[in-house]
Amino acid sequence: MKPAPGRVRRPTRGRVVSWTVLVLVGCVATLAVLLGDQLSRWLGLAALLAGTLLACLLAWRENRTSDRLREARSIDEAARFYERLHAERRRHAAVLTVLTRRTATLRRRAAAAERTASLLQQELSTLRGNYEALRVELEMQASLSAEADIVELVRRGESIDPWVTARQLWLLDDSAPSLRRPA
Repeated sequence: MKPAPGRVRRPTRGRVVSWTVLVLVGCVATLAVLLGDQLSRWLGLAALLAGTLLACLLAWRENRTSDRLREARSIDEAARFYERLHAERRRHAAVLTVLTRRTATLRRRAAAAERTASLLQQELSTLRGNYEALRVELEMQASLSAEADIVELVRRGESIDPWVTARQLWLLDDSAPSLRRPA
């Protein structure tokens, strides 16, 4: 992992040890090759090879340790993200539950308002019909309430000549009191 620009990566303990091993073994091997006889040269090269292997082993351990730390940080970050996501989902579920209840309440109120509107529409239709009937009846009463003479009819059982009655109607005096129909 590369350091961010402007940041200096601090050498770790494993890296310092591996470089120290490489430098020491390199110096000893170089001195053995330059100053020693054939056997010391071979021993110096063998020590250089062993030191290189040791440095590689230390670097490999360091790399594995840093990978484990990075993975642990990643797992920790993923766990924290999961917790935040889980909490957010719980909040969303609670909000959804509240909104569902409110929607159900509003639907019930809308259905009740619809029923009330239907009943009021029926009542309005009834009242309009009553209004029209009353208006017609008032017009009929107004047309019938004009002053009219009331003729007394013959009682049951009496036989009167229809011509006499007609003549009486014809000759009826205008000065006779007229009876009005009560409204």
